[in-house]
Amino acid sequence: MNVSRRRRRLASLALASASTFLAAYLAICWITAERLTRATNHPLPVDPCRLSPDAEPWSARTADGLTLRGWRLASGEPHPLVVLVHGMWSSWLEMASLGRDLHAKGFDVLLFDLRGHGQSDPSRLSLGGREREDIRTVQAWARDEGYGDRVGWLGYSMGGATLILEAARNPSIRAAVIDSPYGDMPELLESQLSKHSRLPSWFNPGILACARLLYGLRTEELVPIAAAASWGDRPMLLIHGEDDSTVPVRQARSLAKAVGAACLTSILPGVEHVEAYRSDPKGYVALISRFFDDSLGP
Repeated sequence: MNVSRRRRRLASLALASASTFLAAYLAICWITAERLTRATNHPLPVDPCRLSPDAEPWSARTADGLTLRGWRLASGEPHPLVVLVHGMWSSWLEMASLGRDLHAKGFDVLLFDLRGHGQSDPSRLSLGGREREDIRTVQAWARDEGYGDRVGWLGYSMGGATLILEAARNPSIRAAVIDSPYGDMPELLESQLSKHSRLPSWFNPGILACARLLYGLRTEELVPIAAAASWGDRPMLLIHGEDDSTVPVRQARSLAKAVGAACLTSILPGVEHVEAYRSDPKGYVALISRFFDDSLGP
């Protein structure tokens, strides 16, 4: 009788321990998924007019009811427009100096915050999924402003990947510079999610399941390498640092191969993630300017 009672007690303890572990596991996964997709809005810390006296406030409403905000640098003359698309957990400030330099080269420039970032309306982040709607919103605004086909795009990291994903179904994206994009989000998360969460990799399936079920994050749809086959003959300039510790350079090479002959590739030795401009501002701006001059025409 004592043996039977002891076994039941041990079984009850084992069940309670397993239940506690499962509850803790799910709670940790939920908290991490919430942080992964949490909006990163913040006040504007600088006066955009310090970038250029031509700076004017900009906003547009997305089809799903969010207001995007930013600044346009325009001189009033008919110039091509370059739209700068920042990376995840960032804002247009990441690209402010580059925007100033491109404007000085004769381009109109749009610096704006993606949904859930900077000054734009709060929204759950989706690593490039729902952010595609922001690209379409900017595109519609540029068309209404009369830029026509003279619109170039420059995306950093997630911003660049979002452009590729959107361009697969949107041939109106005519020319783009893609700097340090991810090429395969599911593969990238295998190495980067644990670094970000500081949790063992066996938490990853639970985190991604919570992100999908609770916040609609579908990582299997975030594979620009697969989407790149639809890029066609539109000009692309792909820039990637050889020492990128966030997105392995092999993803950039796979992406360039998937795009094909239309992709000009610049793999830069000794350069980290989205650090090409900072490492050589004059060279970077000269390269970008030549690309857009050739791609967008007079």
